[in-house]
Amino acid sequence: MIKKIIIILLVTVLLYAVVNHKFITAVIYLQDNNLANDTKAVKLLEEAVKEDKDRKSAFLLGYYYKIEKYKAIDMTKSHKYYVIASDLGDNEAKMLVAWNYYKGIGCSQNINQSKSLLTQLAIDGNSKAKEVLKFVIMH
Repeated sequence: MIKKIIIILLVTVLLYAVVNHKFITAVIYLQDNNLANDTKAVKLLEEAVKEDKDRKSAFLLGYYYKIEKYKAIDMTKSHKYYVIASDLGDNEAKMLVAWNYYKGIGCSQNINQSKSLLTQLAIDGNSKAKEVLKFVIMH
């Protein structure tokens, strides 16, 4: 019985690695503090988004273009990738997209779109979205 469980766990880990190898490799490149590898990481993440519809990769690209560390700040690209991650089911990305629409960060300000996204999240039970929605409604 234990042997079967170990085999199942190993197969699961291997399948995860095969499916997510682009994401995992990109994370390693981004963490090595070698800016030359950032280009390779971005390419892998873009491939994972386009070919595999990987929401984690889309989210990481949104983050990549948002923070100073990678010297590639582009809020329009950041917003674009957060939208993709949101469309693929990432609720944290949906929160960021809602905030971007509310503030007009990387996109045109769209209070109605912000309210719509926050309402969807709130209906799904997201307590953070409920709090932010109260703030946005007052606008």
